[in-house]
Amino acid sequence: MESLDYALVNGRFQRPWASRTAMDSSGRVYVPSVLEAGGNAIGMGCFSTEQIAWEVLKTFLGKSEQMNLEQATIVAWDVDVVGENGMTVLTTLEGKICPVCQRRTFWVDLEHLSALCYGSQCSAWIEQSTVDPEIIDCGWPPLRFLKQVKDIEEAYNELRTIGADVLASIDEHSDAVTQTLYDSTNQVTE
Repeated sequence: MESLDYALVNGRFQRPWASRTAMDSSGRVYVPSVLEAGGNAIGMGCFSTEQIAWEVLKTFLGKSEQMNLEQATIVAWDVDVVGENGMTVLTTLEGKICPVCQRRTFWVDLEHLSALCYGSQCSAWIEQSTVDPEIIDCGWPPLRFLKQVKDIEEAYNELRTIGADVLASIDEHSDAVTQTLYDSTNQVTE
C-alpha cells in the first residue's frame, strides 16, 4: 500500500519522494466561473492553462443572452497551497446591457478598461488605446465603425448612437418588407 506521507514545504503540501505529474509541474490550475443574478455560481471546470480557461469562458459568454448573468471570473489556484495565498483572481468581468444590441451580453473588465459584446452578430467593443492611455477606442465590427474618444461615457454614447441608428434602420426595413408582402398578397387576390 502506498504511503500518503506529506510534508509542508514552503507553504505547499508535497510528497518529497514522489515524481511530479504534468498537471502539477506548473503547480497552477485555472477556473472560469459565472455568477447568476440570483447568486448561484456556475463553475466551468478546472484547466491546465489560462488560455484554455479563457476559451471556455468566452464560449460560455457567447450564450449569455440566454441566461441572467451578472459576473464572470477566472481564478488561478496554486496546487497544494494552504490558505488565501493559493488563489489569484486574474480577471473579473461585469455583465452589462450592450449599448448597440440592447442585450445583456456586454462584458466589462473595469480593471483593464475593456469591454466586449458576446452577443450573436454584435461584437461591440471598448478598450483603452494601446498608443495613448488618455484615449478610449470603441467600435462595432459589422459596420467597421471605429472611433477614438476621451472617456468611457463618450464611448458608450457613440455605441448607443450606432445602436439607435441600426434599430431605426431595421424598423424601416421591416416595414418595407411587410409592405411588399402585403402588396404581393393583394395582387394575387385582385
